[in-house]
Amino acid sequence: MIEKIWLVTQESNVDGEILFNVVPCKDFETAKREFEREIGMILGESHHFGGYTHAEREEMFEVEDDGDDHFYINDPDDDYYEDIHIEEKHILY
Repeated sequence: MIEKIWLVTQESNVDGEILFNVVPCKDFETAKREFEREIGMILGESHHFGGYTHAEREEMFEVEDDGDDHFYINDPDDDYYEDIHIEEKHILY
């Protein structure tokens, strides 16, 4: 039996400092909830990306959102971006 795990991987550029975070999840549904929670925090509470309307974000930043398993937002005029995606991996024994 091949067991799977889903990883929510986030790469952040915060004023030039690159940070990584990986959250292992038991299934895609759990990963999707974590993925959406993190995007909500970025768009709602982030010091750099939060507080803008959808239209303002689209105008000010480069945004890629496939709606399923990848989200990217970049400030082309500053050293800030967030890149989040869900990956399926096999557990090795």
